[in-house]
Amino acid sequence: MTTIQLLMKAAQVVDELARLGPSTPAELAKAISEPRPTVYRIVAGLEQVELVRPAGEGRLELGTALLRLGDAAVDALVDRAELHRQLQWIRGQLGISAFFCVLRDDGALCLDQVDGADVDLFNVSPGVVLPLHAGAPSHALLAFAPEETRSSMLARGTYERLASGTSLAAQALGDRLAQTAARGWSLEDSSITEGVASIAMPVRDPEGELLGAVAVAGLREGVLGQEAEAVRALDAAARAIAASAKGTRPSGRLGPPTLGGEPEGPRPRAVIAKASALMEALAAERIATSGRLTELLEEPVTSVYRMLATLAEAGWVEQIGHRGAYRVGSRMLALAGELTRRLDVRRAAAPILREIHQATGETTFLCIRRGTRAVCIERIDGIRVNSRVLKLGESLPLHVGAAPRALLAFEERAAWEEYAAVVTNSGDPWRDVRSRSEFFGELEEIRAQGFVRSDNDVTPRIAAVGAPIFDHRGQVVASLSVSGLREGILATPEDGPSVTDRVLQGARALSAYLGSAAPQLTSEGGALEGRAVSQLIV
Repeated sequence: MTTIQLLMKAAQVVDELARLGPSTPAELAKAISEPRPTVYRIVAGLEQVELVRPAGEGRLELGTALLRLGDAAVDALVDRAELHRQLQWIRGQLGISAFFCVLRDDGALCLDQVDGADVDLFNVSPGVVLPLHAGAPSHALLAFAPEETRSSMLARGTYERLASGTSLAAQALGDRLAQTAARGWSLEDSSITEGVASIAMPVRDPEGELLGAVAVAGLREGVLGQEAEAVRALDAAARAIAASAKGTRPSGRLGPPTLGGEPEGPRPRAVIAKASALMEALAAERIATSGRLTELLEEPVTSVYRMLATLAEAGWVEQIGHRGAYRVGSRMLALAGELTRRLDVRRAAAPILREIHQATGETTFLCIRRGTRAVCIERIDGIRVNSRVLKLGESLPLHVGAAPRALLAFEERAAWEEYAAVVTNSGDPWRDVRSRSEFFGELEEIRAQGFVRSDNDVTPRIAAVGAPIFDHRGQVVASLSVSGLREGILATPEDGPSVTDRVLQGARALSAYLGSAAPQLTSEGGALEGRAVSQLIV
């Protein structure tokens, strides 16, 4: 098997895991029509670079390196942080879901999305491709795309019905595109999902090229009737996104020449490791020529050319224009989106909560933030005492207790300010906090030590320890906590880890499951040497 064949088979393994979900090597061997020994070698290489990982019971699943590469695919087009800020701003203005799409041959690819207050729209999550004949973002993209792109779509003649408002014929679609071009934005009602309406506006990069479309969507009652407000918000966001757009024409050596054959028998791990190094270098550079990648990797020119050509065929990298520079391909965003949809922190936390409970006998919790409160989504009761606070499904304010404060302390300072303003106006008690500055100082201390200890804060004689759980972007998404009689929670054992260290180890494992590489500390401030995630999460 040549290097090119090996890389294509490795890409097929990843694609099959995205299609099938967690699978055994035997199932993958059947799916890609390769002997099991070959698949085992390919899988070992993919595991080494975190493109796949163990899922328990001898199965494999998509790995967290895809999350970083998915972000890199977005970074190559726009300032991802600025894009997300603009989508959050739109949601704050209108209260409905906001998202951003780019044009691809197979549809409108969603790069980022912020959920609205009414419903979650699963068909506009990052990595999802919307059909080109339906939906406001697709129409906004087509109406302002090059003429050949639009003509090619209209030449298809008839289209699949998705909902009552779908354009089914070229004439109807052409009329909608003409209307969009005339007014500068598109409006669709029940064209993809019945009862859901959307509004979109094109975004052009600093060079005047079509970059994408920024859009909002929600229940039709919340969208129709506020078109003017939506258009104003979308226009302001489109300008900000365009101002942050990245250039796509770096100088340097252009694309690869036609290549000949190569020696047989490359080692799978070495080939996959080199391809992964190329992907990581491209992610770091955002956009790079083949010459620049050759310099960074210190590999022969022909090897880099060969890998680029193969990865481009697999959709893992994209070439900008004819024989131009390269960026991480949108296929990686689709794979990252598939992994994100399958991540389930509650399922992953269950064995960790059980292990901590078995070791300590104390009550264990998993919490997430909902508005101004921390909601318990998983819990195992203690065997000696059982706190009646924060039962499954119940909640506490974010400034009360260990798990809630672990959620709030690791958010940005702006979130603290917003929360303090809401709580002050709501009349909820601040417990032991006498002033806003004192409360913020406490949150700073929690951030510095990496965890929360709560002693008699909620229930007399009950103490608790909480630690944050981070996603691959370093954002806090959940918290892990243990509570019980203070003598047991706060004690320093003569041998074995303390309750605090067990909580930190569990939080670290769950953060790794979500793709975070952020280190966590022990209760004494040293590095935490936790076991592999696969040993804790099955």
